[in-house]
Amino acid sequence: MNRLLTTTFLLLVSVIGYSQTVKNFLNSDLILEFDNYNYELAWSSHPNESFYKQEYLIKGQTLESYDSMVLIDLVVGDFSVQDAVGAKVREIENAKKSNPLVHFTVLEKDDEVMIDFLISASSEDGQELLVVERNVYRYQKIKTSKGNGILVFGISQRAYGEEIGAFFEELKLNKNSLIVEVGNAEIPKIKLRK
Repeated sequence: MNRLLTTTFLLLVSVIGYSQTVKNFLNSDLILEFDNYNYELAWSSHPNESFYKQEYLIKGQTLESYDSMVLIDLVVGDFSVQDAVGAKVREIENAKKSNPLVHFTVLEKDDEVMIDFLISASSEDGQELLVVERNVYRYQKIKTSKGNGILVFGISQRAYGEEIGAFFEELKLNKNSLIVEVGNAEIPKIKLRK
């Protein structure tokens, strides 16, 4: 199962990497600032009428190999924040069945919910940890020109190979700082076209 998860993860990364055209479906800023870094729109997707996804990277980084990414997801529909969070938690719990490094925490603040979670991918034989990814997602109910929806603002941080040990040490020392930064960040403005 771990082999399947690794293959799926690497396939997703390679498919994302070959996307040629980046369209600003959410009509948000093309450059977002977070933690004193500028993130440029690097990839976007709008696979159906209700789902939008945009990913932003620091100049010089790639979707295949980045240290830090900002993401904005939007699901249009009459969902509650708890519905969206529940779906993500089920996805993470399912991944945890075959990957003992997967871990998550759900945090609530006012009408918003955040998920702090860790995922990883190993070599096919399971002997080598290839990548560790920490994500902090902030869920917020919004109104759009196409109806109600759930907006997810998130930060993804990765470490690869020999960098992973230092990544875990930094995580132990400063686990809460990213949660606080995401929680206090100004959510990017979006505007869907009718």
